[in-house]
Amino acid sequence: MNMTDFGGGQNRSQADDARTNLIVNYLPQNMTEKELYSMFVTIGPVESCRVMKDFKTGYSYGFGFVNYSKAEDAAHAISTLNGLQVQNKRLKVSFARPSGEDIKETNLYVTNLPKNVTEGQLEVLFGKFGTIVQKNLLKDKITGLPRGVAFVRFDRKEEAMDAIQQMNGVIPEGGTEPLQVKIAEEHGKQKAAYYAGWQAGYTQSRAAACNFAFQNWMKRQNRMHAHT
Repeated sequence: MNMTDFGGGQNRSQADDARTNLIVNYLPQNMTEKELYSMFVTIGPVESCRVMKDFKTGYSYGFGFVNYSKAEDAAHAISTLNGLQVQNKRLKVSFARPSGEDIKETNLYVTNLPKNVTEGQLEVLFGKFGTIVQKNLLKDKITGLPRGVAFVRFDRKEEAMDAIQQMNGVIPEGGTEPLQVKIAEEHGKQKAAYYAGWQAGYTQSRAAACNFAFQNWMKRQNRMHAHT
């Protein structure tokens, strides 16, 4: 996840950031940081903006951050752009929490959903636990069909934790397997660990194969020298 920095702000305090840093929810899936910047710079000078994405796949989580130079511009952006319709989304613009911990633990990774589940049904399944600020059903890149996997992001950490406690292991209507519901960041770490383990195993097996080939080559050379 990369942040686009437009300069300045190195000496800002956390209190300053609390009044100038905005979180923007319900971003269209294909929105870029340049487009986000272009939208918010109409209000005032923007120091940095960021669209949150999976660092490996580039998949957008559907929210981002915009940090203004001036607190009055941030407040004006909320009053002007909150609720703005962009493509098929309606933006939710608010002040970002000073601590990133709450935000980090609000995004859930859900697997074993029925293959025919819709976003509306996903809302019904998880909406009872709190405010859902973003939901994305993952689809197969080739067939375009749902994979039974989704990201659901709540407004607050407590809501996400409640959803995990109540929904993990539950077989939903129309489903055949119990749901697996976990923090999305944990899923990312598991994938990274799996990839690192696979890569290490591949390197070791390749080294072993090279060593085996070298030993065979040496044996052939020794046999050739023995016959000369």
